[in-house]
Amino acid sequence: MTERSDSIHKNDSRFHTFESVETELDLLQERKRQVYLIALVCGMLIFMLSWFIRSPEDAFIKWLYPVFALTLAGIFPFVWKKTAFLRQLEIIMLVLAGTMIFSRLAWHFLVAENINEQLLMLAGGHYWSVAVLVVGGFVILDHRLGFISGSIVIILSMIIAASGLASQWHEDLYWRESLIYLMRIHLFLILLLILTSIATTMREKFKSALIRAEILNKWAITDMLTGLANRRAAELFIKKQISLTSRHGRPFWIISADLDGFKQVNDSYGHAAGDKVLAEVGRILSQTVRKSDLVARWGGEEFLVVATDTTDNGAKMLAERCRSAIADEPVAGVRITATLGVSEFRPGDTLENVLAKADSMLYTGKNTGRNRVIVA
Repeated sequence: MTERSDSIHKNDSRFHTFESVETELDLLQERKRQVYLIALVCGMLIFMLSWFIRSPEDAFIKWLYPVFALTLAGIFPFVWKKTAFLRQLEIIMLVLAGTMIFSRLAWHFLVAENINEQLLMLAGGHYWSVAVLVVGGFVILDHRLGFISGSIVIILSMIIAASGLASQWHEDLYWRESLIYLMRIHLFLILLLILTSIATTMREKFKSALIRAEILNKWAITDMLTGLANRRAAELFIKKQISLTSRHGRPFWIISADLDGFKQVNDSYGHAAGDKVLAEVGRILSQTVRKSDLVARWGGEEFLVVATDTTDNGAKMLAERCRSAIADEPVAGVRITATLGVSEFRPGDTLENVLAKADSMLYTGKNTGRNRVIVA
């Protein structure tokens, strides 16, 4: 059973309607890197622009914003050259962003004077950064860790705000108004955390449903032994080609291939060996045809090739290449040959008669010596 599974995974079916999971993950990682590169550049620009337009008395921006900009610049080459592991890099970026945001927030509450006068600036700028940090945790981490990260962010923000108010309440006549204002801000952050959590939960469920649908679709159109398209998938592909032929008048060719003496392989070597031969023949055919062609396991030891955008001579040459590729070398350690019948689909033909013509040519080849190509 393990050998059979290995054969399936090694085959290139050329009929997948979606890319492999590995390819999709690689593309996702590459898109993430590109987004992070843009984010790093934007962060550096924001820090440097803020530094240039700072007020003279703002010592925090004067001394620390260049440090933040240089830190982002130091991370940039690792992302650009792909030398950093993305997962570790994401966590580093999240921690770094949190450090930048909370250090600035702590400055306003614990060092700068008169919190009430700074509330508008805090709500208009810095607390939006806290909100972005809450959402960023869900984007970078999974749902559970994102919720934990967002909760920690809000708790830290509340602690900093409470510490600032506690240190100035006796000096500020409007500290109660400041308290109410900050409570409203943090209620908004809590609501944002809840809504983002619900949204990511729905996204995860929807993604899981899509993955299940893709897997079921793949199972429905794939022959599990060879990894090729199955009969149902081949019929759907041929019907599509028929529609194109009716619309544009472009013919296509059906190549029916049947292994010679396959019953003797099962009788002499066992069904496990026969399965390996079928899987290997599927791989050979997939590597022999063009990317635009379809290879399918039609049933038993019979395979089907649908050749598009070629001539009658091109279809015959393709069938001969397939025959030769199977016959030239032992297949899974077994010497075996195949007979192939070729028929052209022309406007006005039906699926049934073009398949019947290919089968007729196939049987003619069987009756005249096998291991040959017969063209209708």
